[in-house]
Amino acid sequence: MMASKRLTVKEEVYNKLVEARKGNESFSNVIERLLDRESDLMSFAGILSHDKEFAEAMSRDIPEVRKLTVRSFNL
Repeated sequence: MMASKRLTVKEEVYNKLVEARKGNESFSNVIERLLDRESDLMSFAGILSHDKEFAEAMSRDIPEVRKLTVRSFNL
């Protein structure tokens, strides 16, 4: 039998988890999938280090990209 832990989350967070579910996916699987997606981004760390001009342009655009990303995921 797999060990389990009980978490308390705000109702707003619970509703976001419900919306993030795919089919009958468990909340544990939703959380794991979302956390794994974050760690996948780390594989791109340093990828632009060889192109300073492009990296600087991306840095200037990041705030707007973040706004659009948050809106699209509604998280």
